[in-house]
Amino acid sequence: MTATGKDSVSGIDSAAAPNAEIVTLSTWMLAAAFLGIAFYLCAELNVRLLIRATRYSLYFWSCFLCSWGIIVHGIVILLSDLEIWASYYSIIFIEFSWFTFVVCQSLVLYSRLNLVLLTPRIANYVLWMIIVNAVLFGLTTVVLGLVARHSRFSTQLTHTNITWDKIQLAAFTTQETIIGVLYIRVTASHLKDMTLLGSCRNTTRRNLRNLIAVNVFIIMLDATVMVLCYTGFFFLQGFYKAAVYAIKLRTEFTILNQLRLSLPGATGERSSDVMSGHACRDGRCMLRRGTISAHDWRETDVEMNGIRVQRDIAVKSSRDGHTVRIVPGVGEGF
Repeated sequence: MTATGKDSVSGIDSAAAPNAEIVTLSTWMLAAAFLGIAFYLCAELNVRLLIRATRYSLYFWSCFLCSWGIIVHGIVILLSDLEIWASYYSIIFIEFSWFTFVVCQSLVLYSRLNLVLLTPRIANYVLWMIIVNAVLFGLTTVVLGLVARHSRFSTQLTHTNITWDKIQLAAFTTQETIIGVLYIRVTASHLKDMTLLGSCRNTTRRNLRNLIAVNVFIIMLDATVMVLCYTGFFFLQGFYKAAVYAIKLRTEFTILNQLRLSLPGATGERSSDVMSGHACRDGRCMLRRGTISAHDWRETDVEMNGIRVQRDIAVKSSRDGHTVRIVPGVGEGF
């Protein structure tokens, strides 16, 4: 016991010990390990982002902000728990960095839904779900957390804040589970449709299966965060959540990029003569993906009679000699 009345190992005030979570040396070692994992994965991801990025899309900014949200969140909660930075401003950084990486994590998944969805309507529903959850549970959590940690309201709102923290965790876990199940369901249906796999079917099929496995793995990770929260390990939960979100972000970054490169229309040059794209033997898949109009499809159907369109090649009609342009369904870069 130190002179200030705190245990030298746990750092818990002796007067508050009956109601406080005891933080042992082994718990601190676990927290350090989780934080190290989060920092390493996020730092590596930032290097890959800056090297590979060809354009700054929603996917790029979602990955970038999510990774830095995790880094800032981990640093500030560490400084706060060690009482190096125990001012009210640290609470502001903790709350807003948490909001940043939680919301951006869902946006990462949303921004790549176009790889597997044939219609944008479902993606629009997912976007609205993310926006509603961000306002209803995200901003509410930030406001309640800032008010509850203020010295004037800490005694009255501490229990309410802890209860709401469990509610918002369940809400965001449910949201990410819904998106993950959507990926799994749509990907499983694509594995049965040979026309959607393009010419590199083995590679595309392998990446689709990996996408299913990654989403199952992510759902399991979210479940462990829920267990840690609902069993009362709030100290360890903050560091573990940072590691979990870093692992999720890194695995999603890898598999979604592999999937983007393997799908038909993922690469190629945009020119008047050479266009990469996704097409079936009769052009119907292009119509389903919404890349050409019905009128263009009828013309393309005549021109492509007897010609099998492969990935990333230029197709010229044998009848009138003009180029068949197939607009890519998947954008280039990030």
